[in-house]
Order: sequence, then C-alpha cells, then structure tokens
Amino acid sequence: MTWSERLELALVTLAAGVLTVLCCAFLMISVGPVPFPVTALLVGAGNVGLVWLAAQYTDSPAKYAPLAVSGLVMIVAMAPVPGGFPGWITGLPMLLMLLFGLGLPASVAARLR
Repeated sequence: MTWSERLELALVTLAAGVLTVLCCAFLMISVGPVPFPVTALLVGAGNVGLVWLAAQYTDSPAKYAPLAVSGLVMIVAMAPVPGGFPGWITGLPMLLMLLFGLGLPASVAARLR
C-alpha cells in the first residue's frame, strides 16, 4: 500500500465514524408518537459503501477498519453516563442500528473476499 492509499483508507475510516455519530444523533426521530429509526438503514447503506471502498484499497484486515470504528462509536453511544443515567441510545432503535449498521456491512465484507 502506498502512502496515498493509506491516507484514503484513513479518510474512509474517519467518514465511517462521522456517519455513525450523525446517525446516532438522529436515530430517535419519531413520526408522531411512533419511533421511526430510518437512520439505521442509512448507516447500513453507508457502511456497505465504505467497506466496499476500503476493500478497493487493501486485501488485508484493514478493510474492516470502518466497521471497527462504527462499532466503537455505537458502543460509546450505548454506554451508561456517570450518575446513573442510561446510555445515549437504548432499546429497539439501537438494536436495529447494530443489525443494519454492523451486520449488513459485515456480511457484504465477507463476500468481498
């Protein structure tokens, strides 16, 4: 891998982190009284694209770096806040975010081998 490819892989990984933070921020959108976690689908589609881009740069395990950063951001979003408060995001929306945001891109990445 050349330095430019490493830089591009780092930017793709950073984009995965920013995408996940934004999707976590808007995950609790509701349509009337019903929660509507459409950003779970967006983070899934975005991570599929980012993993595909990362696989274009390398065949090493570094192609999973966008998924690792996305998973780390989701774990931080679920972590409880000191003082006895629950995590930033909990419940069914976060489960959907984990399923679509990590499960779908991981299955696509496994097929890219």
